[in-house]
Amino acid sequence: MQSQTMSDMPLTQFLPGNDPVEAWKSWTEHLSPIFEARPVSETHVGPSVAMRSYNLGTVLIGEVSAPAQTLERTARTTAAQGLDHLLIQSYRSGTSVVRTERGEAEVRPSDFVVYDLAQPVSLTSSSVTATNILLPRAALGDRSESLDALHGCVFSAARDAGTQIFTSYLRDVVAHGESLAAPYRASIAEAAAKLCAAALPSPVTDASVAERRASLEIRAFIQNHLSTPGLGPEMLCARFSLSRATLYRQFAADDGVQNYIRNRRLARAMALLTRSGDGPRPRVSSIAYTVGFTDEKTFSRAFKRRFGFLPREAAIDRGGLPVRSETGSMLGSWLREL
Repeated sequence: MQSQTMSDMPLTQFLPGNDPVEAWKSWTEHLSPIFEARPVSETHVGPSVAMRSYNLGTVLIGEVSAPAQTLERTARTTAAQGLDHLLIQSYRSGTSVVRTERGEAEVRPSDFVVYDLAQPVSLTSSSVTATNILLPRAALGDRSESLDALHGCVFSAARDAGTQIFTSYLRDVVAHGESLAAPYRASIAEAAAKLCAAALPSPVTDASVAERRASLEIRAFIQNHLSTPGLGPEMLCARFSLSRATLYRQFAADDGVQNYIRNRRLARAMALLTRSGDGPRPRVSSIAYTVGFTDEKTFSRAFKRRFGFLPREAAIDRGGLPVRSETGSMLGSWLREL
C-alpha cells in the first residue's frame, strides 16, 4: 500500500504486495476509516486489487478494484466517527447486496449506490470495480437535508442521461487526476458536487411522488428539530397535516417514527461526545438536553442500549477517526478535513 503526492496532486492509493496475508491486512487498514472489511470464501487480494483517491480539497474522487468481501459500518462506528458525508459508488463490474435498517438492495454494473456515512450499513460483494465520490453533505446545497432517505438506495444509470454525464465526469477526473494543476481543483470539485446533487434522484421523479416528497420533507424536519423535546408523532402530524396511520407508514421500515427520532438523536449525541477539540469535555447532561432528551437518566439508558456503553465512557476518548500511521494512510485525516 502506498500513500503519496504525485505531480503536486494529493493522492492516496493501495497497491497489494506479494504476500496475500499481508496484502489483506493492508487492504483492511486502508479501508478502516470508512468500512470494516472481512473476507469471504472467494476473497483474494491479488495484482488486480487497487484503490486510489484524489483529494480536491472539498471532495474525494477515485476508483477501486476490490476483492470479494463483506464490508460494514456499525451504529457504534458511525456515531463515534461523527461523519456527515456521503459516499457514492458507480459500478463498472461486479455485484453487491447492500443491507440497511430499511432493507436490502442489489447493485449491478451501470448502477450507482448512495451511502450516508452517518448511518449503519453492511454489504457483501463479488470482485467489484467502481468509481467513487465522497463529499460532505453540506456540499450538496439544497439537497443536503433530505439525503438520509437515500441511504442504501440503488439507481440505474443506464437510461438516465444526467447520471451518465455525472459518472463520466468522475471517470475523467480520475483519468487526469495526476496532471490536474492546483488552480483548477476547486472549480472541478465544485462542478463534481453540483453534478452529484443533480444526478441524485429527486422526489419529483419517483412513481409515488407525493408520498416520497413527504417522506423526505419529514426526515429533513426531524433532523433540523432534534433538540426540540416535543418532537414526535403529534408534532409531525400537525406540521404536515398527516394522519397517524400515514405517518407510521412512512417509517414502517425504521421500526416506527419514535425509533427513528431516537436513533437520530443518539447519533447526534455520539458525534457531540466524541468531537475532537481542545476545550473541556462536554457534560453528559448538557448533551442529553441538546439532543432533545428531557433527563439524563433516560438518555443514558437509551444510549447504552444503542451503542453498548454509557455516554460518559464515550466522552473519555475523543480521538475521532482512526488514522493508520503505521501504514501512512491519509483517508482518515482527509475525511476530517473535508
